[in-house]
Amino acid sequence: MNELEFRSAAVVDVSYPKRTVTVVVAPYETPTEIHTARRSWTEIITRGAYAGVERRSNIRANRDHDWGKLAGKVVGAYPDRDEGLVCDVKMFQHGAGPETLELCAEDGLSASAGFGLMRENGRFGAVKPDAEKWEQNGSVRRLNHLFLDHVAFVPDPAYETATVVDVRNQPGTSETPDDGFGTPNRDRLQMEIWRSQAALLNSRYGV
Repeated sequence: MNELEFRSAAVVDVSYPKRTVTVVVAPYETPTEIHTARRSWTEIITRGAYAGVERRSNIRANRDHDWGKLAGKVVGAYPDRDEGLVCDVKMFQHGAGPETLELCAEDGLSASAGFGLMRENGRFGAVKPDAEKWEQNGSVRRLNHLFLDHVAFVPDPAYETATVVDVRNQPGTSETPDDGFGTPNRDRLQMEIWRSQAALLNSRYGV
């Protein structure tokens, strides 16, 4: 599978003053059911699979994986976060940017990664031998090394944890300090991640 693939994840935070949306682009170690016209499988992204993405400065964001609907650009990428690959996307003031920002704040969109298997020279050359591994008689696909082509904003999430966790500075609202007690949605997201990881361990080791 060398072509570009798409997976949807979570919108975590929206900041109006900075026009920035923080997204969990790819949850790590979270079994996800993938269905195509040819086959179905369980997919797991290995923790750190996007290592090195933080050094890139040319990752763009669009709507529905459509480059005719350019929305913004990635201004920060964090491949080592507990949640998975987290990105800060700054929305453009024109094009699809303003509407995308509003829809994210209203929990109308999820983030989606446009990615491919890592090759010897990033996007080009032969695919790294261990970029993907099929396990359990081909029913489980583990992704170990990935290249992030772009981030898109879509209405249909692939992960159950895809949700707006925190919205700050919306017009007509006051900002609540993040003191660890005012983020119930973020806490719920973290709990769902832990439950998914526990379920994976249970199925693997028969606990």
